[in-house]
Amino acid sequence: MPAAKLVNGAVAHANGATKETQVTQSCGISIAGFRYLVPLLSDNSITYLNASLAPPSNLIIHEAITRYAAEALYQTLPKPGWQAAVEDTRRLVARYINTDPSTISFTRDTTEALGSFIRGLRFKPGDNVVLLDSEHPNHAYQWMSLRSAGLEVRQIPTIPTAQESGEVVAANAATFAPYVDDRTVAIGLSSVMFHSGQWNDVGDICAVFRPRGIHVIADITQQVGFATVDVQALGVSAAAFSLHKGLHCPTGLAVLHVDPAVIDNVDPTPPIVGYGAVSNVRADLLVPDDPITYHSSARRYEHLNLSLIAAAAAKAYLTFYLDTLGPKNVEDHLYALGDALRQDCKQLDIKIVGPETREQHAPHLYVLNLHDSKWMDHFRNCGIIVTPYRLGIRVSFGFYNNLDDVKKLTRVLRSGLDAGLVVPRS
Repeated sequence: MPAAKLVNGAVAHANGATKETQVTQSCGISIAGFRYLVPLLSDNSITYLNASLAPPSNLIIHEAITRYAAEALYQTLPKPGWQAAVEDTRRLVARYINTDPSTISFTRDTTEALGSFIRGLRFKPGDNVVLLDSEHPNHAYQWMSLRSAGLEVRQIPTIPTAQESGEVVAANAATFAPYVDDRTVAIGLSSVMFHSGQWNDVGDICAVFRPRGIHVIADITQQVGFATVDVQALGVSAAAFSLHKGLHCPTGLAVLHVDPAVIDNVDPTPPIVGYGAVSNVRADLLVPDDPITYHSSARRYEHLNLSLIAAAAAKAYLTFYLDTLGPKNVEDHLYALGDALRQDCKQLDIKIVGPETREQHAPHLYVLNLHDSKWMDHFRNCGIIVTPYRLGIRVSFGFYNNLDDVKKLTRVLRSGLDAGLVVPRS
């Protein structure tokens, strides 16, 4: 099935409006109408609320992978076309996050993207980096591993503060200010925290600290695909994200965005150097005893061999996401589902962790303050797919979810309460 027909079919399907779909269309497009693109959800016994872990695949991705496999089977030399798709994907990513394609480097995952940038920074023994104590391990360990080289890692104690106050709050420049000094070389944080849904004010942090020569490195994986992104407005030194969550791609492809000013001023040496990182390569592939000249852009971080099948899938989904769904439409749709969940949880006296305002909370990710292990058994028995974490049970929506999913979750929560399952009370 050609991708264009698939998307046109989705549009036609969406316009066969249910009442809920018609409400959603008031913002310009029916997001709920594209649910049929996720075949798993045709099984009414399953309610998938786990997008932050990994969304179910969809027909856009399936068609792209199927086409790639067919080209591998029947074409004599498909690789040039696949490599061209990588550059198409680079342009689509740049368009989405509002940057130039030259600032985009593809890596295998967020960990590699973060590490590529972090390992290229220069610091002296006694310099420090500042993190939140709840930062994702794949980010925090990058910095921790540099302690043996003399880097001090300062972790802001937000966890005990939240335990004492009973509230999880979003971080901003004021959160970091007491821990930053003249030996601080970088601040590392996630824009959206995976465990709480708090949406940290990365733009405020950059505005205050980057003029002081302090790099700000953001993991934006839990924002990408769920909300709008503007790296220029944020002002980050670098941003990293995987494409396998909000952008639905297979694992094996991620993005590192680097501010060109950082390349110009720091001239970082990539931690792993191959043919793809070097600009003065020879066409005959021989390596002379000459000084290495790296690409003058983020391409210096890139490896020559990328996951071409993941890039093909990314091109297909990004085209659909940008040109058919629309990032702002998806963000609004997810917030609407979150608002409905908040209302129902308030009636059930079940707390949702983290800030309540949209400015400080992600559109898709809601952690229910439920800790009794019997809740997860109850959800599994009722076909509710969610994930437990330290702060509670995480519910996370994708474009394919609708109000019926929220109402089913509410019924299951109510039945759990009726069965005597424990809910913490303030």
